[in-house]
Amino acid sequence: MNGKYNFIKLEKIQLRNFSLYSKNGELYEVDETINDGVYCLAGANGLGKTTFLNAINYGLTGIVLDPQRSVYSPNEITNENKVFSENYFKGRIAKKDEKKAEIEIIFSVNGKFFRIVRGFFQREQLRVFEIYGIDKDDVAVSLVDTKRKSPEQLNSLYQKALTKEIGFTDFDYFVFFQLYVLTFDETRRMIFWDDRASSHALAIAFNSDLSDATRISEITRKMEKHESNARNARWQATQAKNKIEELSQNIKKKPVPNLEQLEKDYNRLFKDLHINETNFANSKTEYNTLLKNQSYLNSEIMELRLEHKRLFSRYSKPRSKLLENANIKLTLKKHECCLCGSQGNYIVGNVEKNIQKDSCPLCDTTINAFHSIEQDELLKKIEENDSYISQKNNQLEDLFVEIESRRLEIEKKEIEIATLKEKINEFEEYYPDIAIKRTGEEKTDNLIDQYKRQYELFDAEAKDGYKRRDQLKPEYEKLLLRVEKSYKDAEKDFVPTFKKLAKSFIGYDLNIQPRRDAKSIKLVLELKNSARTDSSQLSESQRFFLDIALRMALAIFLSKPHSPSTMLVDTPEGSLDIAYESRVGNMFAEFATIYNQNLFMTANINASQLLISLAEKCGRQKMKFRRMLDWTDLSIIQKEGEGLFQQVYDRIEKALNKSK
Repeated sequence: MNGKYNFIKLEKIQLRNFSLYSKNGELYEVDETINDGVYCLAGANGLGKTTFLNAINYGLTGIVLDPQRSVYSPNEITNENKVFSENYFKGRIAKKDEKKAEIEIIFSVNGKFFRIVRGFFQREQLRVFEIYGIDKDDVAVSLVDTKRKSPEQLNSLYQKALTKEIGFTDFDYFVFFQLYVLTFDETRRMIFWDDRASSHALAIAFNSDLSDATRISEITRKMEKHESNARNARWQATQAKNKIEELSQNIKKKPVPNLEQLEKDYNRLFKDLHINETNFANSKTEYNTLLKNQSYLNSEIMELRLEHKRLFSRYSKPRSKLLENANIKLTLKKHECCLCGSQGNYIVGNVEKNIQKDSCPLCDTTINAFHSIEQDELLKKIEENDSYISQKNNQLEDLFVEIESRRLEIEKKEIEIATLKEKINEFEEYYPDIAIKRTGEEKTDNLIDQYKRQYELFDAEAKDGYKRRDQLKPEYEKLLLRVEKSYKDAEKDFVPTFKKLAKSFIGYDLNIQPRRDAKSIKLVLELKNSARTDSSQLSESQRFFLDIALRMALAIFLSKPHSPSTMLVDTPEGSLDIAYESRVGNMFAEFATIYNQNLFMTANINASQLLISLAEKCGRQKMKFRRMLDWTDLSIIQKEGEGLFQQVYDRIEKALNKSK
């Protein structure tokens, strides 16, 4: 596993004139050297932990994601979030400090060091940009000429240089990967359960040619635009038809529909169709998973039955003369006793039962007296094996019921989808086919003619939009198929990594499978032999931390040797079940110690067991623990619990010291 990208490693972060962080009324100049492994910033709620993570990403990308916005394709992220980014730090930085407030970041990538300084209110500019290497005498050597460059030119130069060193083809890909994959923050965007995030992440991660990822992004955007334009045009055509009806109502007998209600009904049909198509795709995935599990169970049962034959053959060997006796064979075949002539199905059961006894059924001589212990062990194994067969058969019966239930559910959804499509077609066809009659009044008829031309224009535009969308589908499906194939080629390395991390958290063996449909490709989580296609099928803590495990696995898989990734995690401890705290600590520790990746995390001091578990596994060599109390003051209420905070800090420090 050689990886594809040279990810960045944070080395040093400085915040200057950042008003949010003040101690005893004085601005605190944040100056943090970032270690290898885990850097943990811990503190109470409301001290600015999330803001610090957002400041880092802002420094690197010039963007802070708007939590109210959807996931966008890489080339849309900047435009859709720039207004939010420009306003995010207002209030966090006092007005008097706005011009001076800045972040300085030093990071390494591909053997080089980058130093950037960005003002918090000049997101498209850099105040400083340097690239340097370290020679054999430990002296910094400049690798880029930035003389006479404007702040905008420095930012452009930085973007091009970083894109090249990482291995991306466009800075937009770095922005997407940094903000949506390598960062897990308060926006809680799930790669597993957000089709857009999943499709773009997979296209970038599992694609031999990044130009394909670019094309997927372009086609997705175009298809969505064509469909939206077509729908809007169809609605405009409907409105024009209603105006015609309104003007012609004196010769029409039926009432004019309520336009506002009609629009709601029309949009509701499309919304219901989208929901049903999504549910249908999810049910189909779950159904296929059940069929796969049925196949596994049948294979297991077959293997257990073969094992029964092998064990029974060994167990029966001492009494093989009985089993091979011609009269016994004839009795079993004809269901007729060879001695007394009695007949019936019960004969077989009784004869087989008597044959298995420890003595001959005729002369009562002990069979294989010298190996009774071995025979007892074999009999015990046969009974255990038969018990397993019984258990598996019960599971198979339950699975049959579930499969049949899911099959009926799929059939029902297919009917519902077909019905909705028929309603939409009827809606769209009904209004175009309304007879346009003239009223005999010249002014009114002229207006009718104008609305008729409007209708014809919008109707043609709607048909053209749907046609353009459909023309892109074949190429789009081919590109998704390539991503799926690339994933299949890579999953032997990627999937075991995810499964190991996820099991360290959740304690179960689970799996992931790609699912491709006409609109997207995504990964589906399989837990306890059931596909979890919707986030509601897991608890909040399960879906958050399994999604983090997926991001970690992607980071490990994609990072080149000697270029480990750095993940930024705003730990969602508010949703974390106390039973999972230490397990999350174990997962985070594995990411840093076993896979030698870097984790920059924030945590609420309340999640003490998570931090203690992490500290015990990492120790001071692999973990740096920083208290936000050093940066800023506690509120009045928080000061009341300051003694408790100190106790937790002391326990974490103790755990760091006693690490094995």
